[in-house]
Amino acid sequence: MVDLTRRSILTLAGAVGAPALLGRFASPAWAAVAELTAIEWGGDVVDAMKQIAAAQSSAKINWVLHQGGAGAILPKIKASWPHVDYDYVAGWEGSFNSMIKEDWLETINPADVPNLADIPQSIIMKDAKGAIKAVPRAVGGMYFGYRTDTVPFQITKVDDLFDKRLKGAICWPGPTQSMMLQIVALAIHGGGDEKNMEPGWKLMKDLAKSGNIGRIAVTDVDFTNSFTSAETSVGFFAEPSWAAVAKNFPVTRLTKQAGMATFLYQSGFAVMKNRPNLKATLDFVNFCISPQMSALYAKVAGEAPLNAKAVTPDNLKHLSYTSQELASFVHVPDFNVVLSQQDAWAKRWESDIAPLL
Repeated sequence: MVDLTRRSILTLAGAVGAPALLGRFASPAWAAVAELTAIEWGGDVVDAMKQIAAAQSSAKINWVLHQGGAGAILPKIKASWPHVDYDYVAGWEGSFNSMIKEDWLETINPADVPNLADIPQSIIMKDAKGAIKAVPRAVGGMYFGYRTDTVPFQITKVDDLFDKRLKGAICWPGPTQSMMLQIVALAIHGGGDEKNMEPGWKLMKDLAKSGNIGRIAVTDVDFTNSFTSAETSVGFFAEPSWAAVAKNFPVTRLTKQAGMATFLYQSGFAVMKNRPNLKATLDFVNFCISPQMSALYAKVAGEAPLNAKAVTPDNLKHLSYTSQELASFVHVPDFNVVLSQQDAWAKRWESDIAPLL
């Protein structure tokens, strides 16, 4: 086991008990119930959050789902700012960085979220002044994989994506998904990276021309529906979507496959400024990252818990890495570059890739 840093997400130790109510969060019968609005991903993620919400009585949550990747909501927030409709927005490092730069997020006082003490401090996102700006809840990955029972042959390298036997069998993320790290993965294979994307765009064009892409997934549900229906068998997507497919079908996750980049991320909570129920929001977030609720979230949503008092479930061991494995298989992008290029990459997709599909 190695220490968890922003470059090393690993096996997390502790005890996982059965999900249980946390009495300290429960409200007295006479207390008013706060009504909060939260943005979450769909599928198993929101199912997990609904189960967590049902285990407390201090807040009623109105759920709004991301439409595409976590970055897709950012223009909507920007357009209406300083008015904001959401108490918290679920996201990851990429979207959090953008929100921190815009100064949209409340500063988190650890005294208001005491369960933060059990989260590895080195990965907590802060602004330039060192103020905590997001609350991590879990670790996931974005990576290549395939449905083992329907793929025509074993995938072991990026070049396999161009094999004629995969005609129509690839489900590829749309341009709002995963901060377009899927094309960064192609760029890495071609000798580039997020700072040199031309090899990635060349390979993306070739893949689009090949006819092997059978579905462009705009949402997580698009991906899971395509895989569970056996419309497609090979893809690049985030951990919760792979976990949803793996509930009913065998899946091979290429998280430790040489030459096929894996990207690790922390998912969590961005608490928005200019909302009336800050204390209730912080209380709910604190409840969510408790050991018991972290275990429940991991079990249902399929992301490894970050609370040090919860263990990584057996079905998430593929997200555990030694230091050597991290150096070999995991790419940590420069998110400042990735974020600054989102508009340009989206335009490049529409001009160069979309017409080929």
